[in-house]
Amino acid sequence: MTPQTERQAKLQPEPVSPGQIKAETGSRQSSRRLRVALAWLSFVFLGIPGGAIGVAWPAIRDTWSLPTAWLGILLLAFTGGYLCGAFVSGRVITRLGLGHALLLSSGIIVLGLASFGLSPTWGLLILTSYLLGTGQGILDAGINLHFANHFSARMMNWLHAFFSIGAAMGPFTVQLVGTTGEGWRLLWLSLALGQLLLTAGFALTRGNWLHSPEIAASRLEETPSTLATLRRPPVLLGMALFFVFVGIESTAGSWSFVLFSETREIDDRMSATWAGLYWIAFALGRIAYGFVAERFVSEKAVRVLFLAILLGATMFSLRDFVEISVAGLLLIGMAQAPIFPLLITATPERLGTGHATNAVGFQISAAGLGIACLPALVGYLATLASLEILGPFLAVSALLCLILFHFITRQGQARRR
Repeated sequence: MTPQTERQAKLQPEPVSPGQIKAETGSRQSSRRLRVALAWLSFVFLGIPGGAIGVAWPAIRDTWSLPTAWLGILLLAFTGGYLCGAFVSGRVITRLGLGHALLLSSGIIVLGLASFGLSPTWGLLILTSYLLGTGQGILDAGINLHFANHFSARMMNWLHAFFSIGAAMGPFTVQLVGTTGEGWRLLWLSLALGQLLLTAGFALTRGNWLHSPEIAASRLEETPSTLATLRRPPVLLGMALFFVFVGIESTAGSWSFVLFSETREIDDRMSATWAGLYWIAFALGRIAYGFVAERFVSEKAVRVLFLAILLGATMFSLRDFVEISVAGLLLIGMAQAPIFPLLITATPERLGTGHATNAVGFQISAAGLGIACLPALVGYLATLASLEILGPFLAVSALLCLILFHFITRQGQARRR
């Protein structure tokens, strides 16, 4: 072989056998399945504390002889941490890479859960709740980013369905450890152990969580400024809508157990079961919507869902008709579930792609505030009257959502003209 022929042979790519191609394809598919499994399990563990806190609260409250309304303080601390974590998540992901950011946030969650279960004082419980929220905010944003870039709308909806499944499991996990005494500590420590196993999974797969800063940078260049987006009336209306309707979800889930067990004096086990069924109804709504997520976007559908929440809240208010009241709570959960993905999906069409990039983040932030503020407001109102205010409060909130959505759709119609 001449030197020239030898050089040409070196430049030729080595032949790839069908077996090698098949092995590489199988490896990618295995990596994809593992990432999906970790993401789904992570969202289950993100949901469990939210579903459990309302049922565990009486035991937590009695540990330090706290007022019932102070559940709102705990939720505010968690939400403050969550908003901070979500806000800095982009910078953390850019600096560390997505895989390492998920590993870091999962480790923070482990520390937050363990500290929550071991907290000797109420003040420290508030701090650990903030820490837990920070870790969850980064993890939530990171996994959502990955799914938005690499998976379909159906997979995105099912990802959030697993959060609902975790929230539905929350009340039943409290029942397993007991709804009185110090059993709530065991639950949070058990969750810390489970999250530790997930952290090991993130450590093993940290190189497989792909993230493209170049794509993000190119999108950023096309995005209007924050102030330009905030000056648009539909954006502010949309933030108000997310604040209220996601607050309905959190308020119903956080206070329904206390309402049934203490205000209406129903057996604790039965009350916890009904609170769990609320989250199950929510999860079923998300799962069902996942099958039609890519072709079912309708303003009429959103109106019907808000009307269903209004009806459910009215039924929930009928304390002397237990079966109707429970059915109303389940209707609220089922109707609430699809609204979030429906409104997020419609945002680019309503505002345009550029403004939607900012607006989606604003809406999620407003939703986080609603999760904390509305349950806290109900707790305050309950001290002035009674927790029976919950049903009418949810009904008024649903009516407010209908009004806000009406003005948002009018703005959207004006834009399309």
